[in-house]
Amino acid sequence: MQIEVWGEQFAWSFRYPGPDGKFGKAQPALMADGTGNTLGLDREKDQVAKDDIITTTLAVPVNHPIELMMRSKDVTHSFFVRELRLKQDLVPGMEIPIHFTANKVGKYEIACAELCGMGHFGMRADFLVMTETDFQQWLREAAQPQ
Repeated sequence: MQIEVWGEQFAWSFRYPGPDGKFGKAQPALMADGTGNTLGLDREKDQVAKDDIITTTLAVPVNHPIELMMRSKDVTHSFFVRELRLKQDLVPGMEIPIHFTANKVGKYEIACAELCGMGHFGMRADFLVMTETDFQQWLREAAQPQ
């Protein structure tokens, strides 16, 4: 399963492909936090982007191989989940993959481990490792407001 991780001062965003299994094109010119289009998706013209799911919580099924595609919108950030021993820098202009399999159900904290500005202390998000059934239910619910 592939999930995109986007870091920006001072928040995390996570994007899941919809039922088509593909990500729509992120267009920097369309990125506008004020309108809720944080990743610059053109949901009207880009058919692939229509079903993308964007959340502020990262959730994965337990015992399932995961690939995170890491990206930064502005400065260097560092994705860090202490309990899972995951740490990876996000560098502007680069797409950096990391692979892992979480083997214990639970709720963990994602923190930015790279000083990224005045609001760095608040750059945190929840990371949920769930059973397959619970994850599928969570994903259906996350897709609703899109």
